[in-house]
Amino acid sequence: MEKERSLLGSMFKWMFILFNLFMVALVYMTQTSTDESNLLVSIGAGMGIAMLIGMWIMGAMVLGGFTYFTRAKD
Repeated sequence: MEKERSLLGSMFKWMFILFNLFMVALVYMTQTSTDESNLLVSIGAGMGIAMLIGMWIMGAMVLGGFTYFTRAKD
């Protein structure tokens, strides 16, 4: 029989899932709203997306760690 997560573990699991969905939507909206006609705009948009992806990786690592350490123990 599989053990259930605690309330805190379930909260971290759902925060991890929602954070990743939010970041996917944010990167998608940022990518589709850029104007490719100006080189500086393109460079700035690329830097902004790179920063978003960096924040995404850091946030996923932190929330993923909390999710992992609050999993149900056997």
